[in-house]
Amino acid sequence: MAGAGLLGSMVYDASDHEGMASGNVFNVRNFGATGKREDKSTVQVQEAVDACAKSGGGKVYVPPGDYTVGTIQLKDNVNLHLESGSTFYLSQDRTDFVIQGANTMIFAEDAVNISLTGQGRLDGLAGYEFTEMRGVDPEIAEEIEIARKAGIDMRRYYRTGMQTYMCILNNCTNVHLSDISIINSPLWNVRLNDCDRVFIRGVYIYSDLEKGVNADGIDICSSRNVTVSDSVIITADDSVVLKTPRRRGRETVNCVENIVVTNCVFSSSSTALMIGTETHADIRHVIFSNCVIRNSNKGFGINVQDGAIVSDIIFSNLTIETARRHWNWWGSAEMCKFVLSRRNESSRLGRIRDIVVDTVIARVRGTSLIKGPDIKMIENITMKNVQIFMTHEDAVDKRATHALHLENVNGLRIHDLSVRWDDDITEWGWQSALSMKNMSDFEIRSFSGRQGLKEGGYPAIALDNVTDGMISDSRATDGCNEFIQLKGLNSNELILRNNNTRKAKTEIIFDDKRLVKAVNKV
Repeated sequence: MAGAGLLGSMVYDASDHEGMASGNVFNVRNFGATGKREDKSTVQVQEAVDACAKSGGGKVYVPPGDYTVGTIQLKDNVNLHLESGSTFYLSQDRTDFVIQGANTMIFAEDAVNISLTGQGRLDGLAGYEFTEMRGVDPEIAEEIEIARKAGIDMRRYYRTGMQTYMCILNNCTNVHLSDISIINSPLWNVRLNDCDRVFIRGVYIYSDLEKGVNADGIDICSSRNVTVSDSVIITADDSVVLKTPRRRGRETVNCVENIVVTNCVFSSSSTALMIGTETHADIRHVIFSNCVIRNSNKGFGINVQDGAIVSDIIFSNLTIETARRHWNWWGSAEMCKFVLSRRNESSRLGRIRDIVVDTVIARVRGTSLIKGPDIKMIENITMKNVQIFMTHEDAVDKRATHALHLENVNGLRIHDLSVRWDDDITEWGWQSALSMKNMSDFEIRSFSGRQGLKEGGYPAIALDNVTDGMISDSRATDGCNEFIQLKGLNSNELILRNNNTRKAKTEIIFDDKRLVKAVNKV
């Protein structure tokens, strides 16, 4: 029947689907979706979306039921709403993914005012096999060799079955994702490419913590003005990650900027809060705050390999508890890792600068690291009110050494840092609480700690080739041997002021007697 139906204040062309919408709500059942998992629903759901968009926008309503779908493309002004009790299952038929470039369940390109809401869920039905290692990941080559020498089974999980994402949004503006659950994704769960004004709130994302290879939670790629809040994200790979990758067919790479991630709970077999490694354009003005990170292989990290400047980043109000994962995952159960390198010989060398780590409680098993290739490539790093509790590694391939190691950093401020080591179960490789090499322009104030093993031959603070620095108002804790060790003949202009070393056997030792001139006690 041809004609037009009145939908609120909007006119709906009902030439294709007479009477299938009410008040600008388009029920997928009215378009032929049965809610039975054995019946494919891709075409029916897409027809509802198309009709909604054609009418000017509104809600596509998915009532309780099980729906098998391939790619569903959202369009301008459409809210896809999955009611509680409804599930989209990922089709295992490749012919259900017919939109070019849309290797995903939910897709949108150049769309405005779109949303995915409701207390339903998307299930990617990810599959895996446990088999022999295929090649060596250069990012973790050292860790792989440690595992091999420890006699660990070198098999690992690889993906099988349909290799798709769950949600890809390209060049979209004003996007809302709320209350939805996304589980068992074969690949990344949510990927935002070149989007602007994205609001993600109250979502639950889950992938198997042992098997879920490449199943990141939320990937914010070359996007701006994005908030993620009030969500629970449990993923084998990174929970939330910011990147600036090259996209096929695009000559330029947009930066990532103006990002807030707050009030969330994370678990990750890689890194809960991550920046990089794909860094072909700058990443700046980012806040990660008020989050609980539990059962993770790393708390937070920055890894720049493609020449970008990562700057103006705040990690604040975090409670972190880590656990060692299988050797194939990136991370060693540390609080944080900031590294700067070249992906290959032709890659530009980027920068990491103007970073703040503020108010963190970290119960960890690995060595936290901040390291650049040479000095002044990483600069202006501030850490304040940080508590690190070093506990034993729950793995046989031991990796931990120092609690915190910094190398080739210019401009460091550490205020109120405490390091405490577990005395009940110790690790033979434990060394210094704070290790610093090739550093300039630094200030350590209100540090407290000792070396890792009470009987160990390491200092609480190990300094190697450091210049223009101050250690003040700090104290040695029970069992401290040497409080400070200074080495490297290039070391100079080190000021020690008002430190309490009564619990240390020795305040400071020198690797070379000539270094005595480098120290000024005031």
